[in-house]
Amino acid sequence: MPQKVPSSAKIVVVGGGIIGCSIAYHLAKLGFEDVVLLERKTLTSGTTWHAAGLLAQVRPSENQTRLLEYAAQLYKNIEAETGQSAGFVGKGTIYLALNEARLHFLKQTIGYAHYLGVSGAKMLTPPEIAERWPLLNLDGVIGGSFLPSTGQLNPVDATQAFSKGARMSGASIIEHANVQDIIIRNGAVAGVETEHGAIEAPIVVLAGGMWTRDLVAKYGINIPLHAAEHFYIVSDPIPGLSQATPTLFCTDERAYYKEDAGKLLIGTFEKHAVPWATEGIPPNSEYETLPNDLDRYAEFLEMASCRVPTLDKVGIRTFFTGPESFTPDGRELMGETPEVRNLYVCAGFNSHGIMAAPGSGKVMAEWIRDRSPPMALSGYDVTRVMPFQRARRYLFERTKESMGYVMDIPWPGKLMQSGRGVRRFPMHRELIAAGAVVGERYGWEAPLWYAPKGGQFSYKLGRQDWHAQVQEECLATRDSVVLYDQSNYSRFLVQGRDACRALNYLCANDVDVEPGRVVYSQWLNERGGIEADITATRLAADRYILTSAPPSMVRDVYWFRKHVPSEWNVTIADVTAGYAMFGIMGPKSREMLQQLTDADLSNEAFPFATSREIDLGFAIVRATRLTYVGELGYELLVSADMAAYVYETLVQAGAAYDMRHAGSYALGACRLERAYRHFGHDITEDYSPIEAGLSFAVAWQKPGDFLGRKSLEMRRGRGAPQRRLVTVQIEDKSEDAPILAHNEVIWRNGERVGYITSGGWGFRVSASLGMGYVKNPSGVSLAWIESGKYEIEAALRKYPAKVQLKPFYDPNGDRIKM
Repeated sequence: MPQKVPSSAKIVVVGGGIIGCSIAYHLAKLGFEDVVLLERKTLTSGTTWHAAGLLAQVRPSENQTRLLEYAAQLYKNIEAETGQSAGFVGKGTIYLALNEARLHFLKQTIGYAHYLGVSGAKMLTPPEIAERWPLLNLDGVIGGSFLPSTGQLNPVDATQAFSKGARMSGASIIEHANVQDIIIRNGAVAGVETEHGAIEAPIVVLAGGMWTRDLVAKYGINIPLHAAEHFYIVSDPIPGLSQATPTLFCTDERAYYKEDAGKLLIGTFEKHAVPWATEGIPPNSEYETLPNDLDRYAEFLEMASCRVPTLDKVGIRTFFTGPESFTPDGRELMGETPEVRNLYVCAGFNSHGIMAAPGSGKVMAEWIRDRSPPMALSGYDVTRVMPFQRARRYLFERTKESMGYVMDIPWPGKLMQSGRGVRRFPMHRELIAAGAVVGERYGWEAPLWYAPKGGQFSYKLGRQDWHAQVQEECLATRDSVVLYDQSNYSRFLVQGRDACRALNYLCANDVDVEPGRVVYSQWLNERGGIEADITATRLAADRYILTSAPPSMVRDVYWFRKHVPSEWNVTIADVTAGYAMFGIMGPKSREMLQQLTDADLSNEAFPFATSREIDLGFAIVRATRLTYVGELGYELLVSADMAAYVYETLVQAGAAYDMRHAGSYALGACRLERAYRHFGHDITEDYSPIEAGLSFAVAWQKPGDFLGRKSLEMRRGRGAPQRRLVTVQIEDKSEDAPILAHNEVIWRNGERVGYITSGGWGFRVSASLGMGYVKNPSGVSLAWIESGKYEIEAALRKYPAKVQLKPFYDPNGDRIKM
């Protein structure tokens, strides 16, 4: 019989899988009273019960890796606390490489693991792999890697351990209490409706896995995830299979092998997945098993039997197919929903919920306690997703790809190919006609580069197929004039009597400037970390327009509304879709535009960081003298109805100047040369403007308070920061030079001191460039930087490098103020 459902609680957690139980456990451990977890059926009956129970050791971000370290320790120690074992066994994991690209990225991971202090992480030769996995057929294997502290556990036991620990700390765990609806009042959550009655609660956490989207979709709450079929097989006992056999991943064959009580569990992440329950999950779904597709099993079994030949000699004990939920970008959804206050989500773990559960539970509990995440998690924050992504048909198509994404080669900047064509620039057709090769970014069909004769998109090591075209675009930006369509940049209109007051509270810089001036600034959290990277253009005493990065559309509006007092007379509106934005960049940009306008564009009349409405042909546009490419240039903001006319006028006038189009790859390469920071990589919630070299954008003397000021001033008073963003250039400029991307290790005088946060090829300086943070407990001063001898470790090979604070292109910024 179900336990009696209370009429009220302080916090309600919806979902009794391992994620929900971990959240309840961590909330109770933090001292939260009256925590109630509600499970629709029985604990683990959704996805948890059939999970493989694998625990990894290294993830692409330092924060995620630290959370995995926490997971391993908690799984090892929770029995001592609760009396319930999680069944954790540390066997290590081997990752195979069947091609040079995979081997390269395995080496990158091991190098990064060494920087993070992961003991025993190393590369393996084929004979060393055979020694650890004697049943393996090594055909095609050219190498591998080994992470010793990984392991496996029993997902059901681990969930019960969290559940027991939560109860021991005062939480209530109630099974057979299906949550049918949520209660919303005045824009905030107020409780839940269950099959046994309502529970009033000021905080609700949605951890219902694949049920989460449908529970709240009718309120416009955007939690885009969709279930897909995931299958594995379990063999009969295999003679000679040691219980100490490491878990094995052969991702080039999309398979993993796990020893399980003398048997092998063999799973796969198919390249093209099969979505499940597109019309909604059956209401009585519990311990769901799906019909087996024998053709899919046969193909998979043939491959597995070639890799582990002994499988031909034993039977298959279990054929299993079950549902798991996947998100559009393959990352989990965490945090407070932007649509409803105090409604949190923690779902969509893309088949790695078991390894993520301890860290996610800890993070969510601290997030609720502090009203903000304890570390940089913008890549996982639910505010990153776009409103259209909850559309059921879109999720159906994207899920086919996002499941296979788990085992794809992790190419830098890899783009998804499904669910395309949703968001288009106003000039989309014209850009295609001009030769744009487009890729999907946050739903936008964005020009990547231009190839008038046609271009193919592929990935490979070293210089990409588009290298020559992007080089031409970058050199044209340096020497002539180029049109960048930046219509996907997020734009917000802030207006009202308290507009300046609100923005000066959010911005570290001073936005109380004359109309027609532009201010570059960051929004900070209470820790002094960077939450947004924006430009604010003052239009009038009570009106501003803000420009931010494309993925920040939802996030920035949410941040504004969360932190600006509701009684202030100010509003913010997303106006991105109402405008096109054309960047006219290069030393000939002024001369070209001057042919089209009566406005004086001279340096004296229209200096850098000026914004005005000007006539351009028959149209009126807002011209802003800014640049993200490090050249003289203007951003032209055009209302959507005039976009076609303005574009045609620019192209016609540009013909006399050999103006060409350029895409986001050239934009990114140019910004790297000028060391312009990229939010989410070079600057995040963990880094302050002081560490990021952005102190010039902090108005230390402005009157009044601003969010994060106290923490920032404390950091400033400590002298040189212990970590600091630097620019990096590989000294080797040959075609064999590594092209930096992310997480390559920075060495100083023979010691690891940091890693690359973003990188690429600098076409104007003909060198491989990067930006990254270096650390020194005694402070990273200019003298300390200049006294070091540096190398960059890429794929376990070191390359001599130059490291400095200034950009490697136009270090004093002379070209932007010509």
